[in-house]
Amino acid sequence: MAVMDALSESAEMMIKNIHDLSLDGKRVRTSDLAQKTDLKPASVTEMIQRLGEIGLVDYQAYHGVFLTKQGQHVADVIGYRFNILQRFLTEILGVEKEEAAEVACRMEHILTRDVETRLSNFLGVDSDNASEIINKKISVDSEPEPDFLPLTNFREGKTGKVRIILEKSELTETLEQAGLSPGRTIIVKKVNDKCYDVETENASLSLDRDLAAKIIVQN
Repeated sequence: MAVMDALSESAEMMIKNIHDLSLDGKRVRTSDLAQKTDLKPASVTEMIQRLGEIGLVDYQAYHGVFLTKQGQHVADVIGYRFNILQRFLTEILGVEKEEAAEVACRMEHILTRDVETRLSNFLGVDSDNASEIINKKISVDSEPEPDFLPLTNFREGKTGKVRIILEKSELTETLEQAGLSPGRTIIVKKVNDKCYDVETENASLSLDRDLAAKIIVQN
């Protein structure tokens, strides 16, 4: 689920809205997304282009957008989280359905894997069905590995080209000065539970896991 770990709440909501508007199988127009999200069309287009760069949507200017297989998987997981949260709030806590839906929509983006599993078990959700949705790997033996992955999916010795960094801060500006920026090639030198040591053309860097998850790299 590392791909989802790298997504912001606004990005997850955009994927969810694309899913909701594309139930008829047609491409979704950016104007319809702008209306649904109350965002300016330019902001919608910018976010869609970023999602396209990491392989979650297929976007064509003037022809709309639809979810790729990876993007649909993200939408399925968000939907699953919403459902178990809403069930817990209504069936266990007695919250009114309308309020439960509003709260679940907020909480679905911050639910950890551990809490997700505990809720599923508490509600008696079939473990096989839950596992299929929650733990399904985007890359399986019968499918090619995605072109774009978070750095946290890279093993030691793996080389790739940075495509996008999913945040903008003084820290990312420092990384860019060290050669870790879109278009630059990096190699993963060492990996452990807390940090990723990488080498760029200019320097060697040690990144914590949270930051590494926000760096999308092309195989």
